[in-house]
Amino acid sequence: MRMNFRWACFMVIGTLLSACMNDPYDTGIDAIISTNRAAANNLIRMAGPEISPSNNIIAASFASIDDLSQSSTFGRVASQQLTSQFTAAGYSVVEMLLRNSVYINESQGEFLLSRAVNDISAQHNAHLVLVGTYAVGENNVFVTAKLVRTADSVVIAAHDYALPYTRDMRILLRQWQ
Repeated sequence: MRMNFRWACFMVIGTLLSACMNDPYDTGIDAIISTNRAAANNLIRMAGPEISPSNNIIAASFASIDDLSQSSTFGRVASQQLTSQFTAAGYSVVEMLLRNSVYINESQGEFLLSRAVNDISAQHNAHLVLVGTYAVGENNVFVTAKLVRTADSVVIAAHDYALPYTRDMRILLRQWQ
């Protein structure tokens, strides 16, 4: 009986220790989604009264900081995940992928042309634009997300964060040719 108890304790401790170890095949999916959601929530908090459910938000794909005309699957996914959280919080986000008034390059995502922002925002009653950039480091991808007021291009909220540069992130950051 005493031997079975010891064996059971070793099994429980072994299981707990193995759960704490880093899995070399961990893709970081939960970290990506939860960190992007937290970024959206922080932008909402920072924007305060500037953000309102009665005003639409336009979202653009996040761009590479090294070339603002370039994005990636990650840039499009990050923007989509933040807009999902804005929607869950009760804010209206205009889906730019369905609009003809924005330059859309299938391999790069949607980029708001500065000369068209005022027209697009007026057309859709959008007070804010969600934009972002990312930079790839050795172990992390560094992201900046911003809410910009369309009337005067003033940044009303910004949030910096880093995501682990996992195997999935490497795939999401590949450039489409």
